[in-house]
Amino acid sequence: MSPAAQAAAWIAGVWMAAAIWVAAFKPFRDDPPRRTPEDIQRDIAEQRARRDLDTCHAIWPDPPTWRVAAAQHRLNTAKQRRKETGQ
Repeated sequence: MSPAAQAAAWIAGVWMAAAIWVAAFKPFRDDPPRRTPEDIQRDIAEQRARRDLDTCHAIWPDPPTWRVAAAQHRLNTAKQRRKETGQ
């Protein structure tokens, strides 16, 4: 038998062994767990909440801290006061 034929026989044997092993052990696998309607509704609510949060992050990916927001508010207020008083 030539080396090419031996290699082909060896590969075929490995594939055959794998096929027998899968055929022998596949029927003993457990069924996947069944989902109840409550599970589905809970998953839908989680996905909606996650999508809303993702949308917020897409609009404002790095929101400022409260200190930055407070400082900006003080600056804007002071600027508005200066405009109103004419200084």
